[in-house]
Amino acid sequence: MSAVAMAVGVVTGSGGAAAYAMSGTFNPVAGGADFGGLPDEKASTIQVDEPQTVHAIDLGSETARILKHEQLNALAAFTQASDVASDGYNTRQQAAAEQAAKEAKEAEEARKSPHQRQVEGWIKEAIAVLAANGTPITEDAVGQLYTVIEKESTGNPNAINTWDSNAARGTPSKGLMQVIDPTFQTYKLAGHDDIYNPVDNVIAGVRYIYARYGGLAGHPGLVGISTGSGYQGY
Repeated sequence: MSAVAMAVGVVTGSGGAAAYAMSGTFNPVAGGADFGGLPDEKASTIQVDEPQTVHAIDLGSETARILKHEQLNALAAFTQASDVASDGYNTRQQAAAEQAAKEAKEAEEARKSPHQRQVEGWIKEAIAVLAANGTPITEDAVGQLYTVIEKESTGNPNAINTWDSNAARGTPSKGLMQVIDPTFQTYKLAGHDDIYNPVDNVIAGVRYIYARYGGLAGHPGLVGISTGSGYQGY
């Protein structure tokens, strides 16, 4: 600061510089008359003191805290809104997919013949009884059972085989699944005692398949179809 004052004193005249040197008080117009300036007696004085440290109140940390809090609130609100929008989108997508699947299933059902729909109705009824009585089977098996029934009896619940080895022994195969009387009596369920009843016949036939082959995956006729060797009786 003193260097600045001395420099200004040089510009304004030797009086200003000398005043600073003698008293420590700088008069910018002292000696100004030497340069056509104001008279010394009217000159204002500036007391030159050591610079004082200003202790300002620091509001920065509090302001930052408030701003951060507001930003976090805004981010939380945005995230929540985004999640709601995403959930809504996913729900709509799922609903659309379910609707498309439903329409595809209805279209597939519409293409089936009345005969197929009737036979599959019997199968579904039998599956419900089987599942309720401990057989691990679902309606996913409808197609496989329909194939077996069509190969065995062409879907005729009153069909009787009069020419195979079972018939030669006096126990002809009967009904949708073409089971013989001893097999039916062994694998029927209580209350399902009629071998010519389509649901009762399917119940006994499926239980026999599960007991002998471990399930439909082991049925020799279905295995033959899947491997290309053709259907064979069970």
